[in-house]
Amino acid sequence: MAATTFEDRLERLKLVVEKLERGDLPLEEGVALYKEGLELVKACGRQLETARHEVKIVSEGLIREFDALEALATDTEDEL
Repeated sequence: MAATTFEDRLERLKLVVEKLERGDLPLEEGVALYKEGLELVKACGRQLETARHEVKIVSEGLIREFDALEALATDTEDEL
């Protein structure tokens, strides 16, 4: 399966879990699905970690910009 987005992988993972939970699969198919599920979990985890870092970087950048603007406003008020 060529899942490329987080949502695609998550949806596929839900289907894998549903099939495994039914418990009526032949052993080989169950093992194959279990392995696929583990790979999907790893891939989703990596994507979430990447997204968390991106949000952190953006948030810290915005906080620095806000701090700089606040400092500028304070300096301007002091001059008046």
